[in-house]
Amino acid sequence: MLLSEWTNRELFVNQTPKGVCLGVGISLKSCAVKYLLCSSETAKLDGASVDFAVNATAAKEIGNRLVLSRLRPVFPKNCAKLTIGLPLYSSDGALLGTLIDVEIRDNVAVTLFSDKHKAYPVSAIAACMDAVLLKKEQPYPLGQPIPAPYLFTNMDKKSALVTRPVLRSCAKQGELVKLTLSLAPFGFQL
Repeated sequence: MLLSEWTNRELFVNQTPKGVCLGVGISLKSCAVKYLLCSSETAKLDGASVDFAVNATAAKEIGNRLVLSRLRPVFPKNCAKLTIGLPLYSSDGALLGTLIDVEIRDNVAVTLFSDKHKAYPVSAIAACMDAVLLKKEQPYPLGQPIPAPYLFTNMDKKSALVTRPVLRSCAKQGELVKLTLSLAPFGFQL
């Protein structure tokens, strides 16, 4: 699923229009989508500002419109607020393009797409406000989602992302090469 499938969709609660979705709020630690950033201005989508946020778990149906099970506004805290059109900058201040979409898999933001046909992992976000600042590339694939954790025998099943403890446990088990080859850009599967 892509962020563009969520944005500019009308919000409905009990068949009553309540606003429009402008973006999402994601946890910078786990990259999970936590909030839907919404505006009560349904008439004009261009230039609308975020008026309120709701928990992403309230989204019941996503299609031509977003149907919410409940409308309980929350204050988004400890999250990066991603909306289409934010400029992307590298850690040294170079403009990398404009955010045109975000890939969301199993309610976890995975990849940022720029208008310059480049993709960046969401784990590379250092800061996000009115622009997205990306970290330097890391030598190991820290923060990448693990495509098939069941391939690794004694791996912690709760861990969906590559972390230092995951790398250490795979090295102890002799499965570091198997883990590395299962990640992008290799995508090797047994």
